[in-house]
Amino acid sequence: MYLVVLKTALVNALENTFDDEYPEVDFRNVKVGIEYPVDQSSYPGLWINYDDTEPLTTAGIAHREYALDPDTGTAHEVTRWRFGGTITITCVALTSLERDRLFDEVVRIFAFSRESQAVGEFRDLVENNDLVAMNINFDDLNPSGDNVAQGTPWMTDEFIYEKSLSMDCIGEFVSRPGSRALVPLSAVEFIGYPEGRGDEPFPSDDRSQPYQRTDWQ
Repeated sequence: MYLVVLKTALVNALENTFDDEYPEVDFRNVKVGIEYPVDQSSYPGLWINYDDTEPLTTAGIAHREYALDPDTGTAHEVTRWRFGGTITITCVALTSLERDRLFDEVVRIFAFSRESQAVGEFRDLVENNDLVAMNINFDDLNPSGDNVAQGTPWMTDEFIYEKSLSMDCIGEFVSRPGSRALVPLSAVEFIGYPEGRGDEPFPSDDRSQPYQRTDWQ
């Protein structure tokens, strides 16, 4: 439910960062995907992966959120889920130098995302995703790999060079009952109940009422 959206958001964010105006000319429109690149035209490229390291859990204790269906006016209870894992971006190239240069560009995206508009677009796109909230630890990056292997998927004796950068990520998504869709996060409105008031029925569409509401689209 959330995994496809999460990976798609990461791929789109990297594609929009490494666009035809990226400052480093050699890596403009670099190939980005969730599958290991198997054709020569995908080199150099970026391979995206995500591994869950925490269990999927519901938010809060006796926590309730409601959604008002705009078509029927019917209120439905929805569930907010939390996840946590590791995002890994693997740089692949046909020379050691090209791989190292691409790896440096990926590091640059995270290291200078606050200072540079050209590389800050990745962070903006990830953090503004409307279906899955992703909070990436931009301050703690974990390099790994530095691998080389002879032989390519297109059956030549060339060498493939790899190096990865990983970072932790926590996030949330809201499931819509009876549907495969996720509730847009931008539609969530939080209005708290006073302590000790107890559960109350979902009210009418009156924003003066003390309730927690989600309008989906």
